[in-house]
Amino acid sequence: MRTWLRHRRWLTASILGVLATMVGMQSANAATPTPPGQPSSGYGSTANYIATSATRYETGNGSDGTRVWWFVPNRLRNGSSAPVVVFLHGFMLLAPDIYQGHIDHLTKQGFIVIYPQFNKGGITGLISDTDQRAMLQRAIDATNVALGRLDARADRGQLHLYGHSLGGLMGAAWLGAGGPAVRSITLANPSIDPAGAIPSFVRSFVKITPIDYAALAPATRVRTVILTGDSDTIAQPTESVALWRALTNAPDKVVYQASSDSHGSPALAADHMAPIQNQGWVPDFMMKLFGGVGRQDTLDWRYYYAALDSNIAGTTRVPFDLGRWSDGVPVAAPVELAR
Repeated sequence: MRTWLRHRRWLTASILGVLATMVGMQSANAATPTPPGQPSSGYGSTANYIATSATRYETGNGSDGTRVWWFVPNRLRNGSSAPVVVFLHGFMLLAPDIYQGHIDHLTKQGFIVIYPQFNKGGITGLISDTDQRAMLQRAIDATNVALGRLDARADRGQLHLYGHSLGGLMGAAWLGAGGPAVRSITLANPSIDPAGAIPSFVRSFVKITPIDYAALAPATRVRTVILTGDSDTIAQPTESVALWRALTNAPDKVVYQASSDSHGSPALAADHMAPIQNQGWVPDFMMKLFGGVGRQDTLDWRYYYAALDSNIAGTTRVPFDLGRWSDGVPVAAPVELAR
């Protein structure tokens, strides 16, 4: 009898201990601040959404780097036509799905998006496609193909350019290389180091022929916003400032730096992959090779999306509002590095 009573007491104590642990874990989880979502007003918000869907088109060959996609919303910003955003991806981040969150944000506002694939696909492409100048020319050629297919739906007087990483470097050289005229340029974490955007395991056997950005960037004579992050170890903030200096004829140019913030969970990492919305398209282990695992979060809506929206609207003075964590603490704000 006593043995049974001891077992019952032990079992009761164990159950109570487990329940207490579960309650404690729930309390701890409830107390962990969460980051703010997409705002309902201002740049980067849902306020200007007018389209409910977009049709995706493509042409060209992925193996030779001539493929291009374009996205046409079911309601165009200007009625029968719309401004166009040329979206330049990072090194070997070929598929638009990797940036789909940002593309959707643009098409919902009634903008057309052109997404040229400028890297050759596959392992063979990764090893043999080493001339950044050829990549830039393919991006220009593919963009012209898409503009031709869009015809009058594309407002040629309202072309805007956005580029990430290697695409950011290409954006700074776009006009100097003869790309279609654009009204604004927004560069996210641009990488001016030829090896910077290439995973370390590839660098030993790949020799890159770089874009001469110092010679081409002075042809840029439109407002330019450069975005970087304090945790970017692949294209460090100093590279963004160096590119800003090379844009000697840009009439209005600025470098902003996002701030990482680990106050809550998930933490906000202002690293090289912050501008992407991977959403499972690329395995996490591959994203880590490039410096992080991208997800759509506060930095997308309130930093990258907001900056591009602002530049399209005509101002480089972005009124960033990073919002507050769920416990009311303000999210770390971006800083201006150069103007």
